[in-house]
Amino acid sequence: MPPELAIKARIAQIRGSGTVAQPNTWIGYTHINKNGKKYTYYRLVKAVRISKSNDADNPSKSQVKGKMVKYLGTADSEAYKEMQNAIARRNEIQRLERKLQSLDKEVSVVQSKKRQRKQAALTKLVGELVEKVQTLMAEIAWIKRQFVLQLDTNPEKS
Repeated sequence: MPPELAIKARIAQIRGSGTVAQPNTWIGYTHINKNGKKYTYYRLVKAVRISKSNDADNPSKSQVKGKMVKYLGTADSEAYKEMQNAIARRNEIQRLERKLQSLDKEVSVVQSKKRQRKQAALTKLVGELVEKVQTLMAEIAWIKRQFVLQLDTNPEKS
C-alpha cells in the first residue's frame, strides 16, 4: 500500500475511533482550596482572537484569549478523560496530515524535476526541428530562384 493511502486510512481509522477535538482547543484547569483541601477542576478552552483596534482583520494587533467551551470536572471524570483522548486524536491527525503534505511536496518536486528533464529534451527537439525547417525553407527559396532564372533564360518554353 502506498504511504499516502496508508496515512489516509490511518486518519480515517482515528476519526472513526471517537470524537476529535476542534482545532485551537486545550484543557485548562483551576485550583480551589476548600476546607483545607486543594481541588483541581478542568475545562475545555478555545482560542478566541480579541482585537484592540478598529482593524479587526490585522492579526498582529490582536490578542488570543481562552474562552471556556465546556466544563470537564475533575481528573477522574469521564468527560475529562474523553476530552484528553479527543485532543490526542486531533493532534495525531494533525501530525499525519503534515506528514501527508510533506509527502505531496516531495512527489511534486520529483514530478517537476522529471518534467524539467522532459522539457529540456523537448526544447532540444524543437530547436532541431526549427533548424531543419529553416534549412528546408532556404532550399525552397534556392529552388524558386533557380526556377525564375530558368524562366528568364528560356522565355519560349513558358
